[in-house]
Amino acid sequence: MDATTSTDTPPGIWAELAATLALAAPLAAGNLAQMAMGFTDTVMVGRLGAVALAAAGLGGMLYFTTGVVLQGVISAVSPLAAHAVGTGDRTAAGRIAGAGFALALLLSLPFLVAVTMLDRLLAALGYPGAVTIEIGRFLSAITWGAPAFLGFAALRSLLAALAHTRAVMLVLVTCVGANVALNWVLIFGHLGAPALGVAGSGYASAINQWLILIGLALYIGGAPSLRGLRVMRGALLPRMHELVRILRLGLPIGGIMGLEIGVFLAAGVLIGLLGADALGAHQLVLNCAGLTFMVPLGVSQAATVRIAYELGAGRPAAAQRAGMVALAIGIAFMSATALVLWSAPRAIVAIYVDVGAAANAGLVPIALSLLAIAAAFQVFDGVQVIAAGALRGYEDTTVPMLLGALGYWGFGFGGGWLLAFPLGYGVRGLWWGLALGLAAVAVLLALRLRRLAGRCPAPSIPS
Repeated sequence: MDATTSTDTPPGIWAELAATLALAAPLAAGNLAQMAMGFTDTVMVGRLGAVALAAAGLGGMLYFTTGVVLQGVISAVSPLAAHAVGTGDRTAAGRIAGAGFALALLLSLPFLVAVTMLDRLLAALGYPGAVTIEIGRFLSAITWGAPAFLGFAALRSLLAALAHTRAVMLVLVTCVGANVALNWVLIFGHLGAPALGVAGSGYASAINQWLILIGLALYIGGAPSLRGLRVMRGALLPRMHELVRILRLGLPIGGIMGLEIGVFLAAGVLIGLLGADALGAHQLVLNCAGLTFMVPLGVSQAATVRIAYELGAGRPAAAQRAGMVALAIGIAFMSATALVLWSAPRAIVAIYVDVGAAANAGLVPIALSLLAIAAAFQVFDGVQVIAAGALRGYEDTTVPMLLGALGYWGFGFGGGWLLAFPLGYGVRGLWWGLALGLAAVAVLLALRLRRLAGRCPAPSIPS
């Protein structure tokens, strides 16, 4: 029996906490596993030299940034399928996931075309020829995984809606090891394979994306509790109104993801103007903040499911409770990470670089100051992503996207540019601007969530 359908009565606070954590913990672990794959790619390609590392780093960033935005569109399957499960119509959930899978295949073609043109765009912008050639080789290889990368989002969303998130975690964690093995074989030419260099890393990632998709598909097809969903029938014969529902809900989700990712990419471009030490410190602290972000992201994904399910079951007060509990989890966790970042910044920087080396004398103090700013925005970062996920459970995505545009770019990028350049605070000013943007989005989305949840009676706290 699915965790979300284990009872016909709305859970109390503690039961809701358990239900949310049961969904969120595996999703967060899966998110961290995906980050681990990127880390192993970087470490293994780094042995080929600076050009290969730059090509795989920039190429991977362009590929995965574009892909994650498109995955955001497809992730609308999650609230729609969870709502259907809440009404008791599991067949509809499978049909929605099938339509999402069909949409993933449709989107993979423009995704592939766009990515394979990026090396020419970079060359036109003046990037060195050796780097653009290697980026082109990497992108031509990794794009073979584009359909699987997007299809994964549809199947993950279905399994989250059905509370089978442990399967997602197990497949992703297992494929971390597969990614290392594939890189070892294809980059360096072991076991009789040719040494493909940076292209080998691209092929390894593409194969791994197919392994992940196949793993989830085999689980859905083989789990007795998931029989009768008819996902593949929905993919082969998608209903137009379900495709329209996914696009209507999902395009703004992809939009707000693109806005958030874009503001950090744009900040990185500006910071590059301030020197190598500033850019290195920015990348270091951004990676650290990205690790802590994976947990509230998992909570956000769980909040979408819990709220949509309770609304489908006709329990708006329980949906309100689910949102409250998810926010409480996020605030508690991010408060703890803020304390760690604030109290042990030098130890954290030492994980990445030799803090005593003369070559890092300029980078280390900048990184220490940026970690203090990252500590200051931890709670806001958690609140904004969880509130956005909760609002998706209410099928409210367009207004959050507009609020995100205002917060990330109006307050965040605009304020950061003002502090960094006209006022002369440099990289620290830009990061304080990003912190302001995250805080603005967190407040705006939390108020939006309160307004929507307030339309139903407040949940009663059991004695």
